[in-house]
Amino acid sequence: MSSSPDRRTVLGAGLAGAAALAIGTPAAAESGPADLSFPATRVAKAARQLVTDAQQPYLRNHSLRGFLFARAAAAQTGRLPGRDYDAEVMFLICVLHDMGLTTRADTGRRFEVDGADYAARFLEQHGITDARVDTVWDGIALHTSYGLHDSPVFARRRPPEIAIAHTGIGIDLTGGPGDLPAGYADRVHAVHPRHGGARALTDAIVAQGLADPRKAPPMTLPGEILHQRHPEAPYITWQDFLDAGGWND
Repeated sequence: MSSSPDRRTVLGAGLAGAAALAIGTPAAAESGPADLSFPATRVAKAARQLVTDAQQPYLRNHSLRGFLFARAAAAQTGRLPGRDYDAEVMFLICVLHDMGLTTRADTGRRFEVDGADYAARFLEQHGITDARVDTVWDGIALHTSYGLHDSPVFARRRPPEIAIAHTGIGIDLTGGPGDLPAGYADRVHAVHPRHGGARALTDAIVAQGLADPRKAPPMTLPGEILHQRHPEAPYITWQDFLDAGGWND
């Protein structure tokens, strides 16, 4: 039997592996290991209020911690908000990335796509219609896709906010205190406790899939989680797709 993957391998998998009215570009602010602040512009405040109203504490805190961990991890590699990336766009990816696990955003698609669609509508309702919407959509829709960070073309061609957000989200799911400045995780958890953390989030994905199989299609993260938790449930394999084709291959 093969050995279990180490934590850094799992983190790298991408399991977690945006009108002047609207976003604006935040000035470079304090972003050291003691910083627990969030972007304070109009749309960022609206997004934070949205998740406060729509998400259970375990999910809201995961989204907020994802941003804080992402900013801290980026700082460790020398990337600073306002200089190397737009902290507000990165915040919007993190804070809205799991809206697809709420009833407000559920349209029967897998939660990553429902969340991305909801985030795009939210930004458009706040007057944001430029490429930042595309960055936020991509960041949310792709946040469970395997191997993106391994691609040098992705790193070179896609906005940095996506990879930075994915790193923070991944740290909060499958990382650990050692991925962050010493003592930082404890300070964050004192303000934004885990309330069950990644396991509570996993339970929510499974509950969606059991209630509506469209939420957990095969060969997706929700589908794989549901299949592992409930192997007795119907599951379409790749062979089933091939057999259903009309080419008789």
